[in-house]
Amino acid sequence: MHNIFVLGGGLQALSVSRSLKEAGHNVVVMAGNKEPVKYSMYIDRYIPLNISPKDKNFIDVLCNYVSAFDCKLIIPMSDKLAEFLSFNRKQIEQKTNAICAVMNYEILSIALNKRSLLDFCKQNSLPHPKNIALENTVLKEAANYIGFPALIKPDVSVGARGITLVCNYEELKAKIDSVTLKYGTCCLQEYIEHKGRPYYNVMLFRSKDGKILSSTVLEIMRYYPIKGGSSSLGRTISSPLLVQICSRTLDLLGWIGFADFDVLQTEDGEYKIIEINPRVPASLRAAAISGVNFPEIIVDYYLNGVTKTYKYEPGKYLRFLGLDLMWFLKSPNRFKVTPSWFTFLSKNLYYQEGGIYEWRAMIYSLFEGFCKIFDSRTRSEKKGMN
Repeated sequence: MHNIFVLGGGLQALSVSRSLKEAGHNVVVMAGNKEPVKYSMYIDRYIPLNISPKDKNFIDVLCNYVSAFDCKLIIPMSDKLAEFLSFNRKQIEQKTNAICAVMNYEILSIALNKRSLLDFCKQNSLPHPKNIALENTVLKEAANYIGFPALIKPDVSVGARGITLVCNYEELKAKIDSVTLKYGTCCLQEYIEHKGRPYYNVMLFRSKDGKILSSTVLEIMRYYPIKGGSSSLGRTISSPLLVQICSRTLDLLGWIGFADFDVLQTEDGEYKIIEINPRVPASLRAAAISGVNFPEIIVDYYLNGVTKTYKYEPGKYLRFLGLDLMWFLKSPNRFKVTPSWFTFLSKNLYYQEGGIYEWRAMIYSLFEGFCKIFDSRTRSEKKGMN
């Protein structure tokens, strides 16, 4: 049993805390006040995160808490926190008795920047969508290379924020300035039309010797925004080919630890890597309900040097009810989907917000979800893909 420090919130913090507690560890969470994990029954200590990682005192605050609770491992819940831990890893580990569960900064930075990752894929003949940088490119040349429809895609963003679908050159000219002003540098990327097809979330843990210790593939069946966004309903499946593609990518990167891929499938059946999340995703619970405890793997690997073998049992459904409500309000197929949107209880159906065992956290998460429905800022950030 170890004391584990979960840095950050989101629904991933709920899943990580539950999996760690079920594995017998003590869980200390440091996150903002408006986080569902604050109400989780699986945490031992909750520390309000009232300081930004950009603050010069953040390292000292973090290290003081980690040391005070004698935590042995720090697991980040967001891209920004993973980047912070990776960049400051040596200093943090010297000040505490803990290990930062992150990739080294040189490799991590490739995954954090979507364009850098796609450039890496191009250089290594890995499947990926066509893309081209916009800041040093004449728009007309970029449009001719990519074609339409296309996506204006920020190099750094999460949850489909800022991604904007443009159907012709006039739309590209009209929208590019506002997107780059808000989100920074962007690329123009080919748009792979979903046409009702799912996309895939591939989770893996790669050891230093190149072995994939466990993997899970989540087939995303409903998502918001409806033309390409975060999962609101997914089903775990078996796909050796997807695991193979993502494993090869990690091999070429020299990646060690957990990684989460987003992969699209074209109309002719070809898989294309869209991005790598260098931390656990909000949909991590899909792995747990299918028999794979990734947080336990992370702890065992970094602290014990050995990991258990897990039996992966696909065919489980994971629903993000708050986001699925937003999907229902926006999708023209709301009454035609399978499984039905109105199926709330089923043997193999689980909830990303926690379900009945995490009812307090789930109620709070749903409340926050309702607030987002009416929040103009959230709608604005995601409107480009609706």
